[in-house]
Amino acid sequence: MEFIIEKKKLLDCLNHFQSVVEKRNTIPILSNIKITVDQSNENMLILSATDLALEISESLEANIVKKGGITIPSQIFYDLIRKAPDGCSITISFDDNSNNVVVLFNNSKFNFPTMPIDDFPVMDGKDLEKTIDLDNKSLRHLINNCKFCMGLDESRQYLNGVFFHLSNDQISTVATDGHRLAKCVLQDKNEIDFEGIIIPKKSIYEISKILDETEGNVKLSFSKTRLKVVIGRIIIITKLINSSFPDYESVIPKEEEQIMVANCKKFSETIDRVATISNEKFRTVRFNIKDNLCTVSSSGSDKSSGKETIKVEYSGPEININFNSRYILDVLNLIKDGEVSFNFSKDTSPTVLKSNSFKNTLFLIMQMRS
Repeated sequence: MEFIIEKKKLLDCLNHFQSVVEKRNTIPILSNIKITVDQSNENMLILSATDLALEISESLEANIVKKGGITIPSQIFYDLIRKAPDGCSITISFDDNSNNVVVLFNNSKFNFPTMPIDDFPVMDGKDLEKTIDLDNKSLRHLINNCKFCMGLDESRQYLNGVFFHLSNDQISTVATDGHRLAKCVLQDKNEIDFEGIIIPKKSIYEISKILDETEGNVKLSFSKTRLKVVIGRIIIITKLINSSFPDYESVIPKEEEQIMVANCKKFSETIDRVATISNEKFRTVRFNIKDNLCTVSSSGSDKSSGKETIKVEYSGPEININFNSRYILDVLNLIKDGEVSFNFSKDTSPTVLKSNSFKNTLFLIMQMRS
């Protein structure tokens, strides 16, 4: 095999694989990237990386001198291409005598050991019963606005991802770690009926990263066990979390009981300042709300304390409630602008946050004990 390619084009592609390839792996071939010539287009390469649960492939135009396929150590290859002079052309070939990959650019020559291409595992992307076409912006909305709520609990794998499902015939995504929850909805009605799937955290981050760098339509094909995402020339295949997602609808308060409306940016700045002295482990802040004023207070482990009062819109009975400040700030920093509404329940139910400037999304946060 031999091909010639521009540095920038190759480096942009390799950037997509770095967090997929396992740096320390008991299976050596998984530390490699596979490069083959596209059978349907002799001017295209296909680069692939996998960790057995997630596979990313990308097609790339190149000057193909000789057909074939190779595997090459991912990290050292990436580092070398990154350090190659900008604007240079890179020639990559396979030496049959030494079984090494040879990399040439300008006056430089490098040799890398390779591993048999037949040993490189390939994930099955066939027999996926359901297919949905979405535009890039819609899928970004569904993923990026709820991924920060994904869990970390190894004993509850079903929380360590995003639940992609139908809610009232609309495509929705939900993520929760048991303390907070985010739900995003597409307003368009969906004609395809499907059971919900849970997309793992690592795959969510990889899909999100590529969506942020690309435009155009996205095709999602899936079964109960696998998901295939096609974004332009990039194909992502991932295993799904084999579990049932909890009945999250039952914890979302249905009634709007005690509503407080605040300026998102100013309220975020107030909470951030007051939380500075809070206990680092719990990051607790307390809201005292009455007469269109909210006093945010906190105390530290060294008997330090702080409070700040901000104007809000609220006319109900006095409220005293505690929150993890990080959970509140994560939501406010996502909304950024406009006004945010807090729906406080009269009992210990979670608080729901919404914003007219951030439509089709709701956030739910559990209160903390005093």
